[in-house]
Formats: sequence, C-alpha cells, structure tokens
Amino acid sequence: MDSIRINTGEKRIAINDDPERVIVFNPEDIGFAERFYQLLQDFEAKQAEYQARADELDNQTLDERGIPSRIGESLALLREVCEFLKERIDHLFGAGSSQKIFGEALTPDMFEQFFTGIVPYVQTARSGKVARYAPGKRKNVMK
Repeated sequence: MDSIRINTGEKRIAINDDPERVIVFNPEDIGFAERFYQLLQDFEAKQAEYQARADELDNQTLDERGIPSRIGESLALLREVCEFLKERIDHLFGAGSSQKIFGEALTPDMFEQFFTGIVPYVQTARSGKVARYAPGKRKNVMK
C-alpha cells in the first residue's frame, strides 16, 4: 500500500523527565493557538479580580499564635486560582492533562514554571505564521 508522511507539528513533552507523564500538543495548530491565546486572555481578565481580592486579604491582623486572621480566605483564593488554571490547562491540552502535569499539588509557582516552559514552543511555532501576515508580506494561507 502506498503511504504519505504528514508532519503534524506535534510536540511530545515529558514532565520532570518522566516518560509516564507526557503531554502532546501541536503549537502550529490554529485550534491550539486559539485556545492558548484565549487562556491568556481569560487569565488576564481574572487577574484583576484575583489581585483586588488578594489586596483586601493583605491587611490582616495576626492572632495570638501569629496566624493571619483571614488565613482560610487567603488559602481559598489561592485554591481558586490554581483550580481555574488547571481547568483552563485541561481545556488547552486535553482532559486530565493538569493531573498529569501537576498531580494533586496546588502550588501557584508551578503554573509559572509550566508556562515558562511551554511558551517558547508556542512562540517559535507561531512567529513564522504571524510574520506571513505582516504588512508587505506575501499572504499565502496554504503555507
């Protein structure tokens, strides 16, 4: 049987060098790019809300044990931010991806680490595509 090979642009990325924890995505896929940039927009929209709530919680008094008086609310806000990001990552990379990437952990810093690692793949793949549509460039949508 005849066959052709098609390079779909898929990237396979292991999490912490673990071959059992691999995410697969295609940064050249328009659907992925749309979901990726939508995730960024969604988070930016939520960021102002989260920051306002965090600012309000910053002015806490300490109890006799040195624990902030509204620690429960502060932790709930951090949980909400983490769960929001996990849900959006699952939408972007597929159901169960956030579990594969982060496990049960809810640490805000791990999301920054994740996006710092993923963004270069997206930027590299998208930079050539975006450049084609810059003023004065040839616009061949099939390339």
